[in-house]
Amino acid sequence: MTIKEELIRYSRDCLEDRIPSGEKHQWACARFLKDLGRIDSEGFPYIWSEEKAERIVKWFSYLRHSKGELAKKPIILTTWQKFFLCQIYGWRHKKTGYKRFKKSFVEVARKNAKSQMEAGVALNEISEQATRNGEVYEYYTAGVKRQQSKVIFDECELMLIGSPLKTKFRITRDIIKHKKTGSFIRPLNKEDGKSGDGTNPAGLILDEYHQHPTTDFYDLGLGSATKEPLLMIITTAGKDLTYPCYTEEYSYCSKLLDPGSDVENDEYFVDICEADENDDPDDINTLKKANPIRAFFPAGLQKLQSEWKIAKDIPEKLIAFKTKCLNVWMQAKKNSYMDMSKWKACEVEDLPIDIKGRPVYVGFDMSAKTDLTSVAFIIPYQSGEVDAHGKEIIKYIVFSHSFIPTREKLREHILKDKVPYDSWEQRGYLTVTDTPIVDQGAVMEYVLNECKKHDWKIQTLCFDPANASKLMMDLSNEGYEVEEVFQSQKSLNESTQGFREQVACKNILYLYNPLLNYAMSNAVIRQNNGLIKIDKDATTKRIDPVDAVLCAFKLALYHEFGQDYTDYLNRFLKEMREGTLGAE
Repeated sequence: MTIKEELIRYSRDCLEDRIPSGEKHQWACARFLKDLGRIDSEGFPYIWSEEKAERIVKWFSYLRHSKGELAKKPIILTTWQKFFLCQIYGWRHKKTGYKRFKKSFVEVARKNAKSQMEAGVALNEISEQATRNGEVYEYYTAGVKRQQSKVIFDECELMLIGSPLKTKFRITRDIIKHKKTGSFIRPLNKEDGKSGDGTNPAGLILDEYHQHPTTDFYDLGLGSATKEPLLMIITTAGKDLTYPCYTEEYSYCSKLLDPGSDVENDEYFVDICEADENDDPDDINTLKKANPIRAFFPAGLQKLQSEWKIAKDIPEKLIAFKTKCLNVWMQAKKNSYMDMSKWKACEVEDLPIDIKGRPVYVGFDMSAKTDLTSVAFIIPYQSGEVDAHGKEIIKYIVFSHSFIPTREKLREHILKDKVPYDSWEQRGYLTVTDTPIVDQGAVMEYVLNECKKHDWKIQTLCFDPANASKLMMDLSNEGYEVEEVFQSQKSLNESTQGFREQVACKNILYLYNPLLNYAMSNAVIRQNNGLIKIDKDATTKRIDPVDAVLCAFKLALYHEFGQDYTDYLNRFLKEMREGTLGAE
């Protein structure tokens, strides 16, 4: 049986559940079969090279296992490993003969030979591939810490012990060099990620990318001046849904695989092996979906089942089990306000209604005047859908924008929070007011301009009176309906609970906003006598956009349609101030 035939059979077995497979891995299998059918078609300049696929399998057989019962034995690739590695090397451009894929993203649970595959590719690239192309290959391994960067490097050294290939390489503490070509593998440190000085990577391996708070290392792999560059990302799911592995790569790659998506990229290989939503970890098939090697031999499966038993009994271990053993992204923050997977499900690419001329509620969080200030716009609308009781469902569209006083403060926040405020400013999510303190006049000018641009009808301007008393008085004198929203459990409980409930029901909609997403993931709650509010003292990370949203939602929640709203709103505000709301 040829490798191509083996992979065709494997893909069909996964698609028909003869081999337990998650949805995204099935999509990867369907993509492979579809691509085979595209050979010789217009717009698909790639062919399958059985010879190249066989060579990489043979290459790994010259290397040696370094751990466990198989230590020192030749590496015989599993079919799942071939599904990845043979596609990287088997797909070729029909004219140049170069590899089709310039990037790869593989996400799989831990202990499924990730380091072994990365190390074997690195050794092959600096020897066979460099020789064939007549180039000196610079190959780099990058983890979030120096020790993590060394994992792949050390695995290369271990796999050469007892290998007939060992004599072809010179190994020192910090570099593995191929004697014939002068090509090398070197682990990167933190400063290399920031500067990248002098690097021209033919290959870059990002190990456990879910731990990387920035794209510094990723960016080193862009624009490489070599014939066949390869950027490899192999990772397990993580616990921070604000990191670029989740917000950028996982999101993009999921869309790339999705047959119902318009995203296409013929030069990017993707495979994601994860348990699906609502899968039962007591079911062996669930474990097999995320563990294409580990769950397919008795000792590995037994270990996974043992870890699941512990996680069931000790809730604190559940998140770790789901991320590391089921390869499911989780938000791990204690007392987290928002289930970020549910929040992400509310993000839309296009709004379902025309927002021009709509009523809008504006929430403000002025914060300290040298810090981040945020505003939020909430537009309630009648969806035309009905709930189980036949009542029309009201949905809410959310917009958010933030302000910071100076570029010095911008740089300070970049260093402190380790998030790209500069990029967010360039993309229009953040404004630098270029004033010693946040210019409240500039904030209000932005709000009024946005409302004028969309012909929004301002219903209420909602403020926490801290840092905003003078502005509130001025706006009230100008004829705007201004309302105080105090930052207490009693004042904000209904808004905080209600907003989260509406998110869970997918009745909140928002366009992509990385700053708002970042803040939402940071928010944690404080409870008192069954009441909750966002706890500003529990985190040093920014939550100001969330405070602004909840401030506006407190009033937007009570919007009524089909009547003169001014009278109703005035009555509601009067009752709220007098403490008689709902007294009837």
